[in-house]
Parts: sequence; structure tokens; C-alpha cells
Amino acid sequence: MLAKINKITILQAALIIAIVGFVAFFTGLTRPFLGDDLTQIVNNVPVHSITHIRLFFEGGTFYNGQGLAPLTGVYYRPLTTTVFSLLYTLFGPHPIYFHLLQLVLSVSSVIILFLVFRYSFKPVLSLILALVLLVHPLNSQVAFAIPSMQDALFFFFGILAIWLLLRFKSRKSLILVAGCLFLSMLSKETAIVFIIMSLLYLFWFNRERLYAFIGTMILPIGLYLALRINAIGFIAHSTVAPIDNLNLVGRLFTAPSIVLFFISKLVFPWRLATAYYWIHPTFSFRYFVVPIIIILALVGLVIYMAYLLRQKVPKAKYYTYLFFAVWTVVGLLPYLQIIPLDMTAYEAWFYFSIVGVLGMLGIVIEAYRVRLKWIVIVGVAVIGLLGVRTALRGLDYSSQYSLSSKDIVASPSDYVAYNNVAGILLSRNQFSHAKPFAEKSVNIFPTSLNLNNLGLDLTDLGDYSGAKSAYERGINYNSFYSQVIYENLADLTIVYGNPSTDGQFFTDALKKFPQDSEILMYLAIVEDEYNDNTMAKTYITKAAEDGQIPRVIYYEIINNKPLILNFNGTGKLVTIQ
Repeated sequence: MLAKINKITILQAALIIAIVGFVAFFTGLTRPFLGDDLTQIVNNVPVHSITHIRLFFEGGTFYNGQGLAPLTGVYYRPLTTTVFSLLYTLFGPHPIYFHLLQLVLSVSSVIILFLVFRYSFKPVLSLILALVLLVHPLNSQVAFAIPSMQDALFFFFGILAIWLLLRFKSRKSLILVAGCLFLSMLSKETAIVFIIMSLLYLFWFNRERLYAFIGTMILPIGLYLALRINAIGFIAHSTVAPIDNLNLVGRLFTAPSIVLFFISKLVFPWRLATAYYWIHPTFSFRYFVVPIIIILALVGLVIYMAYLLRQKVPKAKYYTYLFFAVWTVVGLLPYLQIIPLDMTAYEAWFYFSIVGVLGMLGIVIEAYRVRLKWIVIVGVAVIGLLGVRTALRGLDYSSQYSLSSKDIVASPSDYVAYNNVAGILLSRNQFSHAKPFAEKSVNIFPTSLNLNNLGLDLTDLGDYSGAKSAYERGINYNSFYSQVIYENLADLTIVYGNPSTDGQFFTDALKKFPQDSEILMYLAIVEDEYNDNTMAKTYITKAAEDGQIPRVIYYEIINNKPLILNFNGTGKLVTIQ
């Protein structure tokens, strides 16, 4: 029986991987668009037609409300955006098709990884190691979170390039390898790790093709850099997380805790979140010394095992172990915050490195000739436990409220999750419940978005002074969302402020947004309340020309009649004589 299992064919292995993948991830297939899906897909006008593909190569990934124009953001991932657009063009705004493609890519990547592992391990061990990568909860976002399409694409084309290097020995085949690596780079910038490992593989195992590979990669790397620099520059910097505000020293003090985070989640992946924002910018025994000690102990273990393997296995196996060790380290380097990223840690950032860990484990298992029976028993048990946890994680994606609530528990510094919960509670008119979440989000990391939500909440609670203070802090962040805050401040002038300060505010607001119909409408209302109807008519007329405004407001001001407003939808009636 066991002998037959160890002769498993590629087709049989692929079928097993597909079935296990569907069972582990089916809980997330029907989940709705959430979070960044709105700005990357649902509200992203250019993405709604593949005919706008040129725009995807001329900017970032996020829509800023500017119509058919290049997208914004600090990341250059045009292939990911193109895939979003193709799916939207073919199937419309139905998330199941996006999830299906992510699942297909994840399964396909693991099948290719199985083929890669077969060059070093027996079929059953290769299959078990590949399945661990597939179902490990640390990688679950790659299939569950639609913005992680970038990780699914980047890894698929990258691991395909590695397999092509192993499978074909001709120099002509390097063209296919370079093409796959180019597509991986267009999916996510960190595809450079696959290029590094390709170079290392050729240097150690197939040196006669090394220089040919370097020559072949000049064109795709040069083309990628040219496209990237034209779109967003060589290095773009975001300021959307606490880690972004730290200097290099502060980020380096945080780095050990990042590595320890991945190690702990690899071993015990229970509490999971979509993002992590903690920082430890100063010297700390708990967050710097302890992680360093644990990391050094693990590095020492890896080195000691290398020493033992050198005396126990053939040279090729020994270098394969070193190859996977380097693979693990190289995969971590982009995420140690040498260049600040948009969060402190993200579970899928370890996706690449897990392959290295599994590869080292495979070499050790075969070197010490672990019995096939125990490989199968332990492997099935581990895959089962990890698969169940992954399936349970899929349930968290049922709604934004469910996901954000779970994120807060697993990642207490996730200011985005707190703000999401605050926004949802605001939409349900649960203002007193929303306030602590909005305040917590602002206290962790103030942004124009969470300050606007805090302003809205305080407005509905009748704290107009606090609302104005929150709004005024929000407009200082100069994001594309600041226009909404100016509109909310304009709305607030109806019940709070005085003519002199309101006048200066409207002057400043219209300098920034001269054709904003809402700001013009509120200015007309204020003029009608404090001054005379003549200027109010001028502003309401211009507001009507620049956009849509409530017909009753236009009619009452034009005809110089008393105006009764339901302020901000709160039910508070304000009469303008």
C-alpha cells in the first residue's frame, strides 16, 4: 500500500491538490467585496473596461475619483489591475469570479511547487510539503482577500519560472523563464526574490547558463524599470501606517519582532488578521532582545543542521538544503522595513519564505530516512488541522463588520479595522457605539479618513466643537479624501460657527475646490442666513451649474423664502429665514 502511494503520478497529485484546495477554501468563494476592493475594483471606473488597459501601466492601483485617468498609489502592479479589469469586463461586479481565479492560481502554484519538490524529494513527501503550503492559514489571504490577487499572480509566475529552470536545460528556454519573471514583476515588486533565487540556482547547479540568463534578463528588467519610473517613480513612499513615520533606526528596532511574528504564526496560526500595525521604535528587552535571541537560536539550529547534513548527504543534497535556507532569508528581506511599507506585517508576506522552510524540512526528513508511514500519518494530520483553520478563517470574510471585528482581536493596533467598525456603526445610526472605535483608530494613527468618521460621529452626537476640531485635523493630511471633509465642515457651518470664521473657511475651501457644488450650496445657505439673499442667489446658481443639489434648497433661496433643513440627516431642523 505505502509503496504504491510513493509512486503517485503527477496527474493524481494534481487532482489531490485541487480537491484539498477547494475543501479548504470553499468557505470564502461567495464572500463579498471588502476593504480595498472598493477603491481597486468596485468604484474604480477605469477598471470597469479592459479597453482602458493603457492606464493600468501609467499609474498605481487605487482610484481617486478623477474619471478616466491613471490610478494613484505607491505600488506598481499593472498586471494585477489588468486581471481585475478583465474579470470585471467579462463577469461584472461579482466577487465569486475573482475568488475562483485566486483559488485556481493558488492550486496551480502548488501543483508547480510539487513538480519543483520532486527534483529533490520522493513523490509523497513532495506532495505533503506542497499541500502544507496550500492550506497553511498564514497564506489564506492569498485566496480569500481579493487585493491579494497580486500575491497569487506574483507567486504563480515566479514558481513557474523556477520550474522552467529545472525542467529545461537549453539556453532558449531562458526566454520563457525571463517572460515569467517579467509577469511576476508586473504583478508585485517583490518578484525580485525569484530573480535572486534563479541566479543562485544557476550559480550552484547550472553555472554554464548563468551568464546567458543574466543577458536574457536585461531587457525585461530594463522595460519594467522604465514603465515603473514613468508611472510612479523609482521608489515611492507611503504614509499610511505608523511604521512610515519612523526613521531607519526605529524601523530596525521593530524588525526582530516582525521576524518573530512570522515564526510564531507559522507554528501556531490561530489568531489571524488582514494587517498588523504595531511598532517598537526604541530598544526593548521584550520586543528586541527576546526576538533576537530566538532568531539567533533558530539560525544556529539551521547552521548546525547544515553541518550535520554535510557529513550525511551527497553534495547536491547539501547545496539544496543551503538553497532553501537562503530562499527563506531572501523572502524575508523585503519586509524588514528597510524601506517602509504600508503596514508593519502582513501574513501573505511569508508566502514565499514558507517554501524555503518546507524545502529545508524535506531535506532533513529524507536525510534521516523517516519512515514513509510516519510521513503520511503526520502529514495528513498537519494538513487536516491547518485546512480546518483555513476554512474557519474563510467565514470571517462574510462581511466587513465580521472581518474587522476579528481583526481587532488578533491585531489590536489595526487602526483600519477600528475605523471600519466605526464607519459601519455610523451607517447603522449607532453613534454612541461608534465613538470609541473612531477615537481608538485616531489615537493609533490619525488619517483624513478616520478623522472624518470621528467628525461625523461627534456631529451626530451634538458635539459640534469636537467635530470641527476633528475635521480641521483631517484636512491637514492632504489626501484625496480631504474634499469630503471640506464638504462636511461646510455642512457644519449651518449649526456651528460665526460669520467671520465661516467666511474665511469658505474662501479657503473654494480656493481648493472652486467647482464643488456642495461647498457652494452651503455657502449660499450661510449667506442667506447671515447676510443678504443677493449673494446667496449667486452662489446657489453656480452650485446648480456645477453639480446636482436638492431642488427644494435651490427653489427656496432663489425665491427668497424661509428654508427648513434637516441638518446632516440627524433629524435636527434648522430654519433659515
